[in-house]
Amino acid sequence: MPNQFTASLWGDEGFSAILSMKPISEIVKIIIRDTSPPLYNISEHLWFQIFGTSEIAIRSLSFFYYCLAIFFVYKIGEYLYGRNTGLLAAALSFFNPFFFIYAFEGRMYSILALGVIASNYFFIKILFSKFTSKTPFPFLNIICYALATAWALYSHHFGIFMIFIQGLWFLFTLLKREFKKSLFIFLGLAIAALFYTPWLTPLYNQTKMVGSGFWLGTPTVKDLGKLILEYLAAGIKHNLATWAVVVCLVAFILRTWNTKKLSTIFLLTWFLGPILLTWTVSQFFQSIFYNRYLLYAIPGAMLLVASNRRKYLSVIILGILLGLFVRIDHYYFFHPTKRPFREFAAYVKEVKRGDDYLINWNAGSHHLWETKYYQIPSPIYIPNKGELPFFVGTALMTKEDIVSSIPKKINRVGVITSGNVDEINVSGYPKKGEPVIYGDLKFLWLEK
Repeated sequence: MPNQFTASLWGDEGFSAILSMKPISEIVKIIIRDTSPPLYNISEHLWFQIFGTSEIAIRSLSFFYYCLAIFFVYKIGEYLYGRNTGLLAAALSFFNPFFFIYAFEGRMYSILALGVIASNYFFIKILFSKFTSKTPFPFLNIICYALATAWALYSHHFGIFMIFIQGLWFLFTLLKREFKKSLFIFLGLAIAALFYTPWLTPLYNQTKMVGSGFWLGTPTVKDLGKLILEYLAAGIKHNLATWAVVVCLVAFILRTWNTKKLSTIFLLTWFLGPILLTWTVSQFFQSIFYNRYLLYAIPGAMLLVASNRRKYLSVIILGILLGLFVRIDHYYFFHPTKRPFREFAAYVKEVKRGDDYLINWNAGSHHLWETKYYQIPSPIYIPNKGELPFFVGTALMTKEDIVSSIPKKINRVGVITSGNVDEINVSGYPKKGEPVIYGDLKFLWLEK
């Protein structure tokens, strides 16, 4: 039965898979010229050595990181509110529709969530502890906090926004004259910074690259509100999504907000802080506001919903909410919407003759990485020799991946596209027959 583990890869997943198949030294050299840190691809490379490079293996790595992230959600809930709240928060986070999507995405999002949530767990253990003169030095918590924070930064640059929020809490401890806490947090951040130092130069270059132009537009207030609702309950398009949002908002209203206020404020800053920061940055500088980049904020909201419950009514409401989440996720899991590239590639391999030449028609977006992963080599055809923007994966491309003309003595050309076939125009090669269609993927023959 089709499901999210077996669905075909899409472009970004294909890019990551192709990159991760290379030696680690080459992964680092290539990704320096791209826009991400290297931890996910290095771990995927190691995973491939054990489990292979199938779609299931790729999605299983993300699911593994996802489950570890949920474990730390449970530990935070248990530490702040007790075991029952930890279990409920972990269940709500696991089945949160938007978060659930990225449990099966062959990219760096679940490893980022793991890093940030683990960092917050050890940070909370320092922030909410009461230190006295007889309290032993919390060496293990400081080291674990530093390692988790460095992990987050090496997973995705957007980990920095959560660390900025932690920095505000560090200032709070200074203002309260809790100098021991301040010292322990500072030591953790300093060790994390030391671990991250080797990546500072690549970070600077990658930031300059994004600052020179990116594909995201400036977000509006409506975009901000939409993202918050997606994170709460509306992350998957489903006829129950609106009900899930309503029930989630009711759960927020029923929450007893006047107890454990410091914990509540911390969770609010975890949820809303990174979102508001990136939205604000996007108003004045290059836009970087994109929902998947900040998904690590979701557990903060789920911990809020699960905590400070009223005895009976809140339990009923949260039970309904969890049921809605499970129903929405069940539909999503067994109804993958990614393009059926595996089946499409099997067809292309079947009809291709030895002397045929395949090309990717660059109709707004190319499918180079899918075709490479599914082993139907087809370079991107750009007749005017224009340059592609860096954010389509140019760091991994070779000179053979882009062509401006069809090689001589080629009689038949197969075109791969998900765009409008009427736009396809290769001089000297008229269209032959009708395109074969798989979802919105099209394959068309051109012949001299």
